[in-house]
Amino acid sequence: MQERIIEIIVYLLEEFQQTPTNENYTDLSKELISRGYTESEINFAFSWIFNHLQKSGEDQLEFNYAPDSIRVLHDLEKLVIAPEAYGYLLQLLHLGMIKEVDMEDVIERALSIGSTHISLEDIKSMAASVIFNPETNPSLEGFFFHQGTNTIH
Repeated sequence: MQERIIEIIVYLLEEFQQTPTNENYTDLSKELISRGYTESEINFAFSWIFNHLQKSGEDQLEFNYAPDSIRVLHDLEKLVIAPEAYGYLLQLLHLGMIKEVDMEDVIERALSIGSTHISLEDIKSMAASVIFNPETNPSLEGFFFHQGTNTIH
């Protein structure tokens, strides 16, 4: 489920960048529902974005790359991490969903698995675990992660 929420957040942040004016959130929600996402997933994504934007000014001490620099994979990392998976990480970094230290954490996790190939789906899962980990992301304090479907019996 976390990967689906990440997909929604990426979609919304890209929409916000393309049309920075007052966007009709209802239209965006309807579009996402038509793509098969649930209302609770969409609401969680909106909540995460607004909470993340509010907390973005309260950065912790951590290393940062130079503003115009791009993290280049080492030859060994290139052999293991699929280009589309690395591109996805760069997209998350560009959208502000992860910081440089988070990107390093995902790359380190990918290499520590010991697999000879890390796919886009693998990276999505690892990125979701970093983004939605309340221990490494204190801005998630108080968020409830609903597991399963929206069906109530």
